[in-house]
This record gives sequence, structure tokens and C-alpha cells, in this order.
Amino acid sequence: MRRNLICFGTLFIGVLVLFAWTLVSGPVDVSLSDLAVAMLSPDRAEPFHAKILWELRFPRALAAVLAGASLSVSGLCLQTVFRNPLCGPYVLGISSGASLGVALALLAGFGFGAFGVLGAASLGAILVTQVVLVLASRFKNASVLLVAGLMVGYFVNALVNVLVAGADAESLQAYVSWGLGGFTRLTLPAVPGFIAASAVGFALVLVSMRYLNVVRMGDDFARGLGVAVRRSRIMVLLGSSILAGATTAYCGPVAFIGIAVPHLAFMVFRTTNHRILLPGVSLCGAFLALLAGLFPVSIPLNAVLSIVGVPVILYVLLKGSNRGGAL
Repeated sequence: MRRNLICFGTLFIGVLVLFAWTLVSGPVDVSLSDLAVAMLSPDRAEPFHAKILWELRFPRALAAVLAGASLSVSGLCLQTVFRNPLCGPYVLGISSGASLGVALALLAGFGFGAFGVLGAASLGAILVTQVVLVLASRFKNASVLLVAGLMVGYFVNALVNVLVAGADAESLQAYVSWGLGGFTRLTLPAVPGFIAASAVGFALVLVSMRYLNVVRMGDDFARGLGVAVRRSRIMVLLGSSILAGATTAYCGPVAFIGIAVPHLAFMVFRTTNHRILLPGVSLCGAFLALLAGLFPVSIPLNAVLSIVGVPVILYVLLKGSNRGGAL
């Protein structure tokens, strides 16, 4: 317990430091004192500094925290439900489903009502999750499930390419810009929407905490303990899809966080208790995303994340970590 508290405290302080660093770093120098004035007394701050802080750097820092935590929790839940250490929203095609929803909104002109791009991304992620869930009931072999998830992702990406081929120049430019991925796309007016969507996703996962802690032993074992397996699975997958969909809608396709961070958190906290792992992966994901976001904008975000994600996945493969559990 003491070790876990130390780990939580260290990660929390690290996230705060990187968050503050993100606010003060950039082409325009903003000192900590200017930052404090702009945050605490915006009316007394230099207008240029306040504009940079609230319209550019604060949304970017918050996007990194929310995206890192959301994708990490989504990946952990998928690895737990499917009992496969290589599952993740990107690998199983869930992020591709969210991308298809965004493509339908930006390229095909579907409005999706008041929910806009966020609703389109979440709906696409949920639909692909349901397809993967059906496939998981058919394929008991974990490797086959991964291949099936990749095939679903390829199929969805093919549909996106068809939409791209028939899009006009303006819509195509908007979609290509979104498809590069990054934390600079989030604007201040969109912050409440991202927070609300993430809160819904986290809430659906948290209410199914007991299911997540026992499902690694099998569905029959969970039912024997009185857990409503079907309802809990639906809530967890729905929450995971919303988290992945919201992140994809506001930040574009972000790779490797969902699959790699749960393993990093497992190595740090050395437990399969989701009461510890869920906040643990959230902090680890936020830390990694903030760190990646500090690299120059000219370096693609997914290239930076690949430097961390690829070695972790190779480590899992080399260690033969397919043990039928969450990690």
C-alpha cells in the first residue's frame, strides 16, 4: 500500500509539473509569474499572454491529460474484458470506427444532430466495439481475435478511403488536418464537451469495477459471485468506446497509448486490482501524453508515441504475456 501511494504521489506531481511546463513552453516566453496572473486574475494580465494561455496552451494541456487518461482506461478495460494483453482501441479497430464516424461527418456531410463530430466518433466506436464483441464470442483464440480486429480496422479504413476519394477539397483538407492527430486541435469552447464525454465514459467503467476485478477469472466465475456479466460487459465496452471516440473526435487518431500504458502501469503498481490500476493508468497515460505533447509540432504525435509504444509491445510479445488476464 505504501509503495502504491508513493507511485501515485510521484505520478501526480509529474503530471502537475508537465501540465505547468506545457503552459509556459512555446515560441512565446511566458514566465510563471505571468502564468499565475493570467490564471488567477485574467483582467490584470497582459492581454497577449492571457490569449496565448487560455486559447492555445491550456486547451492543449487539458487535451493531453484527457486523451492520455481516456485511451489508457479504454485500453485497460478492453484487455480485461477480452483477456488479451495486446488489445487496445487502436488495435481492435475501435479508433478506426471513430475515424469513420468523423469521416461521415466531415466528408459525407452527415450532421448527427446536436452531437456533431463527437457523436459521430462515439457512434462509430460503439458500432465497431459491438462487431468485435460478436467476433470475440465466436473466436476463443486470442490471436485470432487480434487478427479479426485488425481486419475490421482495415475494412473500416477502406470505407474511409472511399469517402476521401469522393470528397471536395475543403472537406478533404479539414479531414486530413484532423487525421494527423495532436492535442492542439482542442479549442476552449470545446473543452466542456470533451470533459463531459470523458466523465460519462469513466462513470460507466467505474460502476462496473467489481466486474473488471473478477472477469479475468472467467464469466462463469463472475456469475458465481453474483455479478451481472452481460450488463456489466455492455457498460464497460460502452464506456471504453465513448472514451476512445471522444479522444478521436477532439484529438484525431492517437496510437499506442491505449495498448502500451496499461502494461506500464502494471509494471509500476504490480497489481491486477482495478481500484488501483484505473487511477494508475489514468495518471500514467496523462503523464505520457503531456510528455509527448511537449515535442515540437513539426514532429507527428504518433511518431513520438511509437518510440514508447513499440518497445512495450515487443516486450509483451517476448515475455509471452498472454496469460488470459487483463495484462
